[in-house]
Amino acid sequence: MHRKTQKQAEVARAIQAARKSGGVDDPLEVILYDPLAIRLSHGFIRLGISANAVTLLSLFFGIGGSLLFYTSNRWINLLGMALVLFSAILDCCDGQVARLTGTSSQLGRVLDGAADFLNYLAIYLVLGLRLMGEPIPFTDTPWSFYIWPLLLLAMLCHSGQARMADYYKGLHLYFLKGEDRTSLARSRDLQAELEALPREASAFERIYRRFYLNYTRQQEKATPKAQRLLKAMDGAEAQVRREISQAYVSESKDHIYLTNLLVYNIRTFVLFAMLLLGTHAFYPLLVILLLEGIKILMIRCYEAVADSVYKRFTAF
Repeated sequence: MHRKTQKQAEVARAIQAARKSGGVDDPLEVILYDPLAIRLSHGFIRLGISANAVTLLSLFFGIGGSLLFYTSNRWINLLGMALVLFSAILDCCDGQVARLTGTSSQLGRVLDGAADFLNYLAIYLVLGLRLMGEPIPFTDTPWSFYIWPLLLLAMLCHSGQARMADYYKGLHLYFLKGEDRTSLARSRDLQAELEALPREASAFERIYRRFYLNYTRQQEKATPKAQRLLKAMDGAEAQVRREISQAYVSESKDHIYLTNLLVYNIRTFVLFAMLLLGTHAFYPLLVILLLEGIKILMIRCYEAVADSVYKRFTAF
């Protein structure tokens, strides 16, 4: 019994060490994924499997599971859901492997984000192909090709929602961990790194770095008050910077729940429920109307925090 208790304590400590911490972890990851993910992560580390390789494995299971949503057979759908959930567990593993081995990198962050995007792109494509042959709700008319403009708009909204939720989680951790650059990318730094690449750098490296730079610029463009606060802090004294960081973390933690509503896991469980209930035709509208509304609210709340802290800062 003592040995079992000791083993449980070791697993708990390993899980805590692998988490992002700071209260930004998705509750579903904490409750459902972490206990299994940490065991898998240690297995990957022992086998010498890199975090990027785990990301690609996650993508393989995610797309494979998505293909099983094409049929209306619920048992096949359930198998697809199991594969997608396993993909989500592997998505937790890649970050854990990177943090536990100290191999976090810009390429890893780009691959992780790209894998999440491709996993959901596969879901949208399969959902569209399935809906083409199904009737528009409350009518006998099939969706046919009319479903694609709606799904394209939903995908664009989805992309923006994930991008901004990712940014605000990173910003919270940036201040919490003492302006840790690994938590938050800034376009000025990415631009400098891109310009400093040696001439012999590969085309692939230049492409993914430019992609990440443009991605970060989009985040910054949508958050002018946060950028004003960051710029003001750049020239502040160390003590003032610490006080501002503490103030931001104290106020922004009340809005973490909004970012968690927009992450991959919660929206995926909602989609699962809608597939099983046969109401999946309404999923694009949920993304466009409800989740986009949450994104707008999230940005307003966090921008208000940044504005409040900035005004307190300029009063010093």
